[in-house]
Order: sequence, then C-alpha cells, then structure tokens
Amino acid sequence: MKIGIIGAGAIGMLFGAYLADEKNDILFYVRKNNKTENLYIEKEPNVPERIVCNQVTKIEELYEVDLIIIAVKYHHLNQLKNELDLLPKSIPLLFVQNGLLHVPFADQLKQSTILIGSVLHGATKVNQYTVRHLGVGITTIGIHRGVWDEVDSLIHCSSNKFPIIFTTNIQVILFKKALLNCLINPLTTITQVENGVLIKNDSYRIILKNMYEELMGAFEDWRELLSWEEVVELCKNTEYNRSSMLTDYENGRLMEIDTIVGAVIDEAKKRNRVLSVLHTFYLMLKEMNKVGDHDY
Repeated sequence: MKIGIIGAGAIGMLFGAYLADEKNDILFYVRKNNKTENLYIEKEPNVPERIVCNQVTKIEELYEVDLIIIAVKYHHLNQLKNELDLLPKSIPLLFVQNGLLHVPFADQLKQSTILIGSVLHGATKVNQYTVRHLGVGITTIGIHRGVWDEVDSLIHCSSNKFPIIFTTNIQVILFKKALLNCLINPLTTITQVENGVLIKNDSYRIILKNMYEELMGAFEDWRELLSWEEVVELCKNTEYNRSSMLTDYENGRLMEIDTIVGAVIDEAKKRNRVLSVLHTFYLMLKEMNKVGDHDY
C-alpha cells in the first residue's frame, strides 16, 4: 500500500518504520522546517536503522495514497482542518491520538471512511530525525465510520515488534487506553519518573493503586475489563519509557491534559461521580503546562 503519515513525531515515525518494513510505500507529510535528509528508528538503543520513506511538504502529494495516518497531537488537529478538507473524501483516515476528544473532531470531516487506532507502544524521539522504540505494545484498529476493503492488508502488516489487531468495538478500546493514560501519565509527569518507577517505588505504587480504585469506583463496569494486574504489567512492559505527557513537559510542549485527563473527568461527571485524586492532578498539570510545539 501507499501510506501517508501526517506527523513525524514518535508515534508517526514508529508507524512509518514498521509499515515500511512490510514493503509499504511511506510518505511523511511534514512542515518544511521539519524536513530532514533521512529518518531513523532505534529498535535497539543506539542502533539506528534508516526508515525507508519520502517526506513531502504539500498536502496535494497525499492525494493518491491508499491510507493516511493522522499522527499529530490532538491540539494540532484544528490547525490541520483546512488541509484535511482538501483531501479526496475516498481516502481513509486513521487517527492514532491519545485521549478521547479527537473522535468528535474526526466526525466533522467529509471522509467516507474513518478509522481509529489505540497504540500502546513505548516510543520517544531521540532527536528531530530519530525515534527510539522503548516498549512493544499492541496497536488496535477499528472502523469508526464507513467501510474499507484494505483493512486486512493493514492487519497483515502485524509483526512481533509491531502487533496490529482489529476490533469491532474501538470505542471500548479507546476508553480503556484513556483510563490507562490517566493512571500513568499524570503521576509520571508530576514525579518526573519513567513508567516502571511507578510500581518499583512503594509510595508511587500506593498512589497508583489509589487512583485505580478511584477510577474503578466511578466506572464500576470497567473493573473486569481493566484489572490492577494489567496496569502493573503495562508499567513493566514500558518500564524505561517516559510517558508522552512527561516528554512533552520536559521539552516545553503543550501537554495533552484535556483530551486525556479532562475527558475522563467529564465522563465521570456524567455518572455523578467525582474523581478527587485525578482532579487534583489535573489542576497541578494545568499549572505546569507550557505552550509551544510544532511537531509535524
């Protein structure tokens, strides 16, 4: 397939690298000042491999692709709205943002087919042109709107280091990831530690467990769908990863607070539940937030 990727951040480059390994033709749509000679992935630390791809700076150069992956942060989506409106409506779009608020944004678009993905990999950018894969997770993809005859071709790109599965209930998967992000991202950002420290440090582990119990108290139907053991396992699998929120904070970028934490707090309000611990973290993060960021 010919696949366009909007956004050469950590997740965009991760998709580009592994999909290129499966002989797909990859086109990154980037800002002119972000274009570099080559892009690289470190599947092992300090062992860069060149990502086989091209970089383009005009949206028109994506008009003939089979799929476009939207890999920018949620708060960049509105900046892209006019360019996305120029795309042929027949080109499927796959959104892979954190949180929940990108789904209402996608609903505004004219595209016949919208796919949503939930990504659980650990990844970080070492520099402008290199991404490091820190932890293997699962990418779950579902169709939000329309139909796509090539979905099997995308699922067949799955590999041991980049597993891809299909679901018929992507909304459940999205909310599960939002809950996981609420557990890991705020605490790692405030304490400025890697994911694995949350379960190695006794105090942080207690806070994490208290947050889990608070969330399960508000969303009682989720206790069987998201166990405490699964939270611990995710921290282990991504133990050396610095969460996306922490990475944004350390690099002076706008953090994804509202689409992750704020959205879950709002969902709890709909159930007449108050998430006191999470709301405290939300207010702390709002004070820490910094403005900037031009990733794509």
